[in-house]
Amino acid sequence: MTGRLVRKGSKTVFARRAAQLQTALDAIARKVAAEGERHAQRGAYLNIYGTVPGHVYVRSNHLFNSIYSNGSAVMGAVLVELGDRADYASDVEYGTGPYTLTQQQLDAYLKTLPPGGLLRFGRTGQAYMLPGPYIGPALQLVRYRTQVEVRDLMRRLWA
Repeated sequence: MTGRLVRKGSKTVFARRAAQLQTALDAIARKVAAEGERHAQRGAYLNIYGTVPGHVYVRSNHLFNSIYSNGSAVMGAVLVELGDRADYASDVEYGTGPYTLTQQQLDAYLKTLPPGGLLRFGRTGQAYMLPGPYIGPALQLVRYRTQVEVRDLMRRLWA
């Protein structure tokens, strides 16, 4: 089966929409990256800083201050980077010792998480070996918000 693309409109209209699309995608990428960073900070507060303090370590806010995000759009692709530069960030995200979550287990929890939801497994300053995912839920929010924003943009440009 062969098909052909039927374009309705002039080349000028398509060129103008393509330029608007690229400009808008860059703004969307920066916007959802900032939303993702705020969401990761909320998750870190819920799982770490908003819990009962422990006796083993002093909270320095290093993990919270090490959360970063960056968003850009290149040739129609939206790129969002979200993470944490703290050395022990993966220990917080996945847990340690007998309480470690695998990537597959975390993915299963994230699939059932509503957009903007946070995960909590009971991690506190005293139960610090339990997982306290905060980057994974933020990435889920970024994925969802990007889809919504791009869908709305396409409707605006081609309506």
